[in-house]
Amino acid sequence: MLNRIVDLVVSLVGLLLLLVMLPVIALLIKLDSPGPVFYVSRRVGRGGRIFRMYKFRTMYETPKPGGASVSPQGDPRVTEVGRWLRRLKLNEFPQFINVLKGDMTLVGPRPEAPDLAIHYPPEAQKIFSVKPGLVGPSQILGRNEEELYPRGEDPVKFYLEHILPHKLQMDLQYVENKTFLKDMAYLVKGAWVTLAGAVSRQHLTDNLTQILMLGADTLACLVSFTMAHYIRFGGFPADPSTQAFWRILPLTVLARIPLLYYFGCYQTLIRYLGLNDLKKVFKGILWGTLLLVVLSFVSGSSIILESKSQSYSRSVFFMDYFILTVMLGGYRAFLKTAYQRYAKGRDPQGVKRVALIWGTGDLGLWCLRYLEQCSNPRYEVVGFIDDDPSLQYKRLDGLRVLGDHHHLEVLVQLYHIQDIFVALSQIPPGRLERVQELCHRLNLTLSRFQPHVVQEMAAPVMVADQPGTPVYPVH
Repeated sequence: MLNRIVDLVVSLVGLLLLLVMLPVIALLIKLDSPGPVFYVSRRVGRGGRIFRMYKFRTMYETPKPGGASVSPQGDPRVTEVGRWLRRLKLNEFPQFINVLKGDMTLVGPRPEAPDLAIHYPPEAQKIFSVKPGLVGPSQILGRNEEELYPRGEDPVKFYLEHILPHKLQMDLQYVENKTFLKDMAYLVKGAWVTLAGAVSRQHLTDNLTQILMLGADTLACLVSFTMAHYIRFGGFPADPSTQAFWRILPLTVLARIPLLYYFGCYQTLIRYLGLNDLKKVFKGILWGTLLLVVLSFVSGSSIILESKSQSYSRSVFFMDYFILTVMLGGYRAFLKTAYQRYAKGRDPQGVKRVALIWGTGDLGLWCLRYLEQCSNPRYEVVGFIDDDPSLQYKRLDGLRVLGDHHHLEVLVQLYHIQDIFVALSQIPPGRLERVQELCHRLNLTLSRFQPHVVQEMAAPVMVADQPGTPVYPVH
């Protein structure tokens, strides 16, 4: 009876918290992927009875259920928002509904899926003599269970052979020695482990670069808005404008960092940073600035106190937008350049072959990615050429269009080019022959980039077109 009273009181408090969080979590789940907000799964309860357990949905919705009942680290079924909900254990909050209904209790063995429960040995059936719990002894000791699964192994097999025996031993000890005071101790321990285990050492190690970028962006948001205010008002005068500044300053982080994360600005490795990644950063800053303006005016923070009709200078928001764009885009580009120079200095193969790409479309960009990251031997691409006059002196992923095919001889002398890669799906008659003749005369290697190389990411097959001029045939 005492356990049930505690269940009712704590579950009611938990459901009140759930109602507060529900609008935000539901919105994030719906924006992240299509499907319902809640996930309902079948679990084995007291006496072997099957009940419906509620969680926030953390996986992609599929027409038919697929995959294992266990979810190891790196499970592709888990959404971006789902990973954070699992990490913070917020996906478990709807289980307070099960506690209120009586299907579960606050402390007890964690409910098992039916397809895994059938593997319980006879002596472990005693676990089903009590209600499953929101917090269990095995969960406290294995807070981030998904990190225990080795990469590349069958998760179900590993669970049954390595994790389940250990869990059954702890759950049986709990059932045989269950008391009210021990339950209260487990409840306190469970709350502490939930908070303290949100960030593990492995999680920090695996995402250190992204965490540092998030910290740098947070600092940049604060510095950028401070600089914009300083430029507009010539400092921090002792008037209501400074008061408005201090009220808006925290909003610069709250409005922008979540949107930068939503647009995927913290999933990119710096060494592979490209134009599309910078576009995501600019998009996040733009929408974050618009949200900042809305929040500042809706909250009343932008109103100067002495005169209700006078608003905080809008020019600050415009200057802040441009300053922050330069800061976030600039330091990312700087880090990529620094990494490339560092990697180049450590390249055991020594000097790379100097290459030029003919073509600036998607095929040209794919060719650049392949030459920089996957090819053997390694290449240093100095730029592009293209016969479209409107593209002259433009840039593709940071590299300039240096001229057209008529400038090849000069470019070879200026940049000491050794290889030319053709990244064009169609070439006007006679043009390729002229370039081949020039390459043959200058002892250059002319190669045509093969589209299927992008898909297979395998070493291309060289087919001789003429002596000294290997070619990738286009299919």
